[in-house]
Amino acid sequence: MQASEEENDWILAKKGIKLLLNNKIEEAEDLFSSHQDNIQMAAGYCFVTFMNALMSFEEEKLQVSLQALRDMEKRCANDIGWLKVMRNKVFGSSNSNRNAAEHLEQQIILADSQVCVALLTFLQQDLSGYVKGGWVLRKAWKVYQHTYSQILQLYRTTCNSTEDVPGSQFPSWKVILKRPSNPNLLSPSDWSVPSNGCSSAASPTTPTSPMSGGMNGLRSPLSIFASFGFQAQPSNDIPPTVVSRLMAAVSFGYGIFQLCISLLPPSLLRLIHFLGFEGDRQVGISALMFARQGQDMRAPLATLALLWYHTIVRPFFALDGSNVRAGVEAAQKLIEESQEEYGSSALFLFFKGRVERLKSNVSGALEAYEAAVQASAQREVQLLCLHEVGWCHLIHLSWQPAHASFLRLRQESRWSKSFYAYLASICAGASGNLDEALTLAHEVPNLATQQRNTQLETFILRRVQRFPNPKNSEESENEEMVPLDRHQCTLLAFELLFLWNALPSCSPDGLNYILQECDESSGEPMQGLSQLLKGATWCCQRRPEEAAVCFRTCLVQRGALPGRSNRNEEDEEENSVEESQEDRHISAFALYELGTLLSKQSETLEEGKCLLLQAQNNYSGYDFENRLNVRIHAALRNIG
Repeated sequence: MQASEEENDWILAKKGIKLLLNNKIEEAEDLFSSHQDNIQMAAGYCFVTFMNALMSFEEEKLQVSLQALRDMEKRCANDIGWLKVMRNKVFGSSNSNRNAAEHLEQQIILADSQVCVALLTFLQQDLSGYVKGGWVLRKAWKVYQHTYSQILQLYRTTCNSTEDVPGSQFPSWKVILKRPSNPNLLSPSDWSVPSNGCSSAASPTTPTSPMSGGMNGLRSPLSIFASFGFQAQPSNDIPPTVVSRLMAAVSFGYGIFQLCISLLPPSLLRLIHFLGFEGDRQVGISALMFARQGQDMRAPLATLALLWYHTIVRPFFALDGSNVRAGVEAAQKLIEESQEEYGSSALFLFFKGRVERLKSNVSGALEAYEAAVQASAQREVQLLCLHEVGWCHLIHLSWQPAHASFLRLRQESRWSKSFYAYLASICAGASGNLDEALTLAHEVPNLATQQRNTQLETFILRRVQRFPNPKNSEESENEEMVPLDRHQCTLLAFELLFLWNALPSCSPDGLNYILQECDESSGEPMQGLSQLLKGATWCCQRRPEEAAVCFRTCLVQRGALPGRSNRNEEDEEENSVEESQEDRHISAFALYELGTLLSKQSETLEEGKCLLLQAQNNYSGYDFENRLNVRIHAALRNIG
């Protein structure tokens, strides 16, 4: 097979990705499936299954994607294993330049597969999933670091480029030089860095590298082979077009890696640092911007990853506080630049809807989602858009349309039916249909038992336990169990908008309505909830003084005044008794919101930092703890 045929491989793979993104999913799957013997086409198929899994969150799709990715990981590991490499170097090869390019390609695909496996593993949202995902990320990190150094050297010499390539100075690529307490972490038996790699001048020298030996100066079998001169510098005879494409390809995976690592909660970051690496968000974004300009099949995927970051991650994790529009301009530019090739793509229309939603243009968002549904016959895309339609109606405080959307999702979606049943329940209650609200709420526990026990499921079960159950009215005389009314359902709907950082997308009239409802509510499902919601709403209206008063009132009502839990152990015990496990998130979020507010002013900066630390250190086991810890971590980092 000649070099021109190799070029056709990646062109065919890129064609498959374009078919996928332009709503021709069946054609794309057929194309990839019919070329499974080709490594690039097989990698493209893995990307297809991975995107389907992320869009649907359905167990079946997740397992299909995991299996495809693990098969690909095994295939790459076998193809670039040290024994095969030694054989090729000893007995020679018919096409060394092609083999060198193929080898680099397979290293990139290996690392990409490992990162995708880790991300899907993290979706399990349990400790074992986090540990497994962290270990896989460690292996991917070493492959990326090793491969990047090779391709960067080729890129600079072959393409005569002095361009500042993301990561080229290696401050973010460099492995943290911390000796882990567990010597097994240095085991060379892990499939991480392929054994035939070169030692680039750009690559950092790490005394704890598995390639240089383990504990007590013992050398690994791989390093022994290397000492006999089996390692070679990368060939400079690889065509410049191939080198340029490989540079963009490795930058895509590296960018995804950096971005995702930077978004992990502090508890996971400690594990990540222990395993020997870290993430830099800005470097990740720069790498993805570089990748999207390349000719590799990953270029449009890099654009989608950037749209995902700007329109979903930034507002969801409140990386810019209440300014949910912070990424709108960048996202809109990306969409405009992709208009010619992907103007009718359902996925790009989906992100266009996200942009309009963040701009509080609900009608524009609904129009984009409707166009996306019409453009794609793919069930996953349709359900994804229907999910967004429901949230648009919720943001618009249109209870009945929101109820209809979530009820349909409860029936058609295979992901978290309990969540959609809960959403439909509170929307029905907020519209005054209390019988329908109770009926749906009572379905939730049975639906939840069919799902994996995630943080979301725990949150939902805690909420519906507060709904009165007429079947057990004589047995469940609980002081906290009060008759359900419209105001309670409305507050619970507002709570969802707050927890998902969607309040800033509400219209001015909608924000005024929220304030009015919070004032008129005679009872609340959880102590201090209405004050927390009022404070967040005042923040959206840029009224920090009123917001601070509400947050402090919330903390007073809950007995969680700043400093109280630090007086002595008795006070800490008293505080934990006063706050039930079901609603401790109210105090934690109030401390975060007040701390963030106060840290914006120099005269109250220290008090704000103290509140953030109190929320971080004194509260645990509450709803969406990891989500809030990511926000606290970002806020403390901004303070410096």
